[in-house]
Amino acid sequence: MLGHRDAAPDTSGMPPGSYLLRRKMASIDGFLVFDSNGSQLYHFKHHAALGKERWTMHDASEAQVAELVRPAMHVHPTFLLSRPGRTDITIRKANFLPLKETWRIEGSEDGDLDVSGDIADHEFTLVDASGQVVATATQNWITFTDSFGIQVDGVDPVLVIAAAVGIDVIDHEQR
Repeated sequence: MLGHRDAAPDTSGMPPGSYLLRRKMASIDGFLVFDSNGSQLYHFKHHAALGKERWTMHDASEAQVAELVRPAMHVHPTFLLSRPGRTDITIRKANFLPLKETWRIEGSEDGDLDVSGDIADHEFTLVDASGQVVATATQNWITFTDSFGIQVDGVDPVLVIAAAVGIDVIDHEQR
């Protein structure tokens, strides 16, 4: 049975094409992902192994749709994203500026993406090579803690959701 933290949230204030990411039990244990109708679409499971961490992303039927791996011993925080039938993608922190972090998503079929903004407050954008905003993360629509919304426009939502989870994990560790 799902606990109250796992119950469907009120997503009535979210625009169509948006997703709500909610941390399970305020830890790195995992994440739940809901659409703008309040339906749970995905969940992440955290797996700790010697030398690396990984999160598997599953859809409602429990099929694995992505795997996010954090290899050990990287200068910049880095994740590798694997999806069945798709090119592997690298998600890495591009700088160490304390107030405005930047991340880079490299190897996507849609091209490389830059992520910048206020990561700690979940207010950031993903921009493609032409300078167009293709996704935005915000807490403006959300009324509870350990959650944030993502609006996706023109890129693979699984890529954006997985990247946001990886970035959130690093930010949560650094607090």
